Amino acid sequence: MVLDAVQKALGGPLRFAAQAIAFLLLSCAAGLTVGQGSWQKCVDAVSVLGFGALSLSGMMELVTLVGQTAQDCQTYLIAFVPVYSAAAAAGGQTTGAAVYSTMFYAMSNFLAGAIRLILLPVMQIYFCFGISAAVWGNAGMEEASALFGRCLSWLLKLCAALFSFVLGLQNILAGGMDNAAVRMGRGVLSGAIPVVGDAAAAALTGALSAVQLLKGSLALAAVLALGGLFVPVFLRCLLYYLSFSLASIMAAGSGQKQCLQICHHFAQGARLCGSILTLFFFMVFLSTALLLITGTGG
Repeated sequence: MVLDAVQKALGGPLRFAAQAIAFLLLSCAAGLTVGQGSWQKCVDAVSVLGFGALSLSGMMELVTLVGQTAQDCQTYLIAFVPVYSAAAAAGGQTTGAAVYSTMFYAMSNFLAGAIRLILLPVMQIYFCFGISAAVWGNAGMEEASALFGRCLSWLLKLCAALFSFVLGLQNILAGGMDNAAVRMGRGVLSGAIPVVGDAAAAALTGALSAVQLLKGSLALAAVLALGGLFVPVFLRCLLYYLSFSLASIMAAGSGQKQCLQICHHFAQGARLCGSILTLFFFMVFLSTALLLITGTGG
């Protein structure tokens, strides 16, 4: 299963890299064959259109895969968050569990929706403007493409800042309340129950430790499951970025400036796809790990 997953993750980018390099080599050979005559513009136009169609097909597939991965992760969280929150509440971290099951769950839904409904459609528009600017050589389209690229980076930073602010604030509030509640429970058992109060407090501590072990097992299982979803797609983004970087070297060496421009736009797009996945994964990972380690939901 692991080999099949690796092969599936590597197959598309490597196949695209081979096709892109072969296409650029053929375009260069065709350009050298026709020379500087009247056929030169025709060959250049066909080369740019063909390379743009090839690149756009690969990147649209990658964008669709990123959106599907975010949706699959959110579907997994629908089942995981209530179970993990219940284990945390049973371990005495009621406020942290409440924060995790409300604030984190709301933020994960918000980010998953933002990825599918805002970030990825804007990225598709960015790709289309990038190809149009390369094909037509229009400065206005090039500026529009750069603007959409900056908008994507800004939206990613905004989502990260919003998530850090909200859960950071809840992290500070929830931690002290849960720790105080556990200490109060131990004090009540020790002081209010004669003779066996200390033993009951020790039993409570042992039970909380057992629940902490269960919670740690659940957190590890969730991280491994989400890692299995994200790592192949992130590796695919990285390989597409390397493929477009290699293709840009070939385009620059062969003097195909329009294809070089397309490579730059799509390499940036692959890097942004990887950034989106990284943001979503670390949002889930850090929230789960902090609830496990510190007992807070952020």
